Amino acid sequence: MNNAVPTTPELHVDLDACLQNYNWFCQQSSGAQTSAAIKADAYGLGMAKIAPILQTAGCKTFFVAHIKEAVSLRKVLTQQATIYVLHGCNSIDATVFHDHNLRPVINSDNQLLNWLRNGNDMPCALHVDTGINRLGIAFDKIKLSNTKNLNLSLLMSHLACASTPDHKQNPLQLQRFKQVIEQFPDTPCSLANSAGVLLGSDYHFSMTRPGIGLYGGTPFDAGISAPQLTPVARLRAPVLQVKSLKAGDAVGYGGRFIADKPMKIAIISYGYADGLFRSAGVGANCWINGQAAPLLGQVSMDLMAVDLSNLDHRVNPNDFVEFLGYDLNDFSRACSTIPYEVLTSIGTRVSRIYHGAN
Repeated sequence: MNNAVPTTPELHVDLDACLQNYNWFCQQSSGAQTSAAIKADAYGLGMAKIAPILQTAGCKTFFVAHIKEAVSLRKVLTQQATIYVLHGCNSIDATVFHDHNLRPVINSDNQLLNWLRNGNDMPCALHVDTGINRLGIAFDKIKLSNTKNLNLSLLMSHLACASTPDHKQNPLQLQRFKQVIEQFPDTPCSLANSAGVLLGSDYHFSMTRPGIGLYGGTPFDAGISAPQLTPVARLRAPVLQVKSLKAGDAVGYGGRFIADKPMKIAIISYGYADGLFRSAGVGANCWINGQAAPLLGQVSMDLMAVDLSNLDHRVNPNDFVEFLGYDLNDFSRACSTIPYEVLTSIGTRVSRIYHGAN
C-alpha cells in the first residue's frame, strides 16, 4: 500500500513561502510588531505546522477565534507566545484561560464584567467596534472609567473595508479609533489586517495582524492592484480516467457541458466533498505541467472533468493536476468567492503535505 498511487487530493503547503510572506509584512509594518492571524487552522493550511515556524521567525503574538483553537495552539507554542481569543470569554471558560495562559478579547459589556469577576487580573484585549458592526463595544460607548480595572495588554479594532483602499469607511474607522486611543495613551493598539497594512503607516499603530496575506492570498478586492505574495498552498488531484468525447456528448450531472467537437477530457479525483466549490464555472482552471486546463460541466461530490484540448502533451491516469498555486486569486473569482473561503473550505480527507522550514 505504501507504493499505491493516491486517489484523493493532496494539499502541499510551502512553509518557506509562508515565512517569506510573514517577513514581507514585517517590512511593511513600519516598525510595528507583526502578529499572525492563525484562526481556522491557519486558514485551512495547518496551525500546528505553521505557528511554530512563525514563532521561530520572531512572531510573538497569535490570534484565533475560539478557545478550543487556542488550547490546541498553546500545545505547539512556547509559553512566551501571546495567544488572543477573538471571540472572548465567559465565566464558564475563565479557568481554561488561566490554565493555558491565554488572553481573551473583550467584546461586550457582559464579557467585560465576566473577566473582571473571574479573570484574576490576567491580561486581556479590548475590542472597539469602530464601524464594522460585528463583535466589539461601540467606539462611542467605551469609557476609561468602565475599563480601568482591566489589565489591558491590547486595544484593537477591525477594518470593514480595507480590501477597497479608497473606501470612505477606512479613514472614518481610523478617526474613530484614534478618538478611543486618546483615553488609553499607554495601551498598545492594533487596527490593521493584511489589507490594512497596505493602507499605510497611519493604520499600523503598535501591532499589525496579517492573515490571508501570510498564506499567499491577495487581501484586496478583484480589480485592485496588489503586491504579488508568494503562493503557499498547492492542491494536487490525481487523474482517474481519460475519456474521448464525440461532438454532442454531454459531461456530468445535468449535461451542462456539451462537446461541439471531438475532444479528450480527464476525470479527476476532486469534488465538493474535498472543498472544490460547486459554483466553479467559466474561468476556473487546473494546471497540468504548467499549462491551464479548464474545468468542464458540473462539479460533483468526488469528481470533476477537465478539458485537455489545449495541452501539448499526453495526460494519463495517475498523473496529477494542480490547483491554487498558480492562481489562487483568479480561481477564487471563478468560483464566485474569495481566497479566504477557498482555503478554509479544503476538506479533511485532503492530505496535508508540508515542505520547507527545516
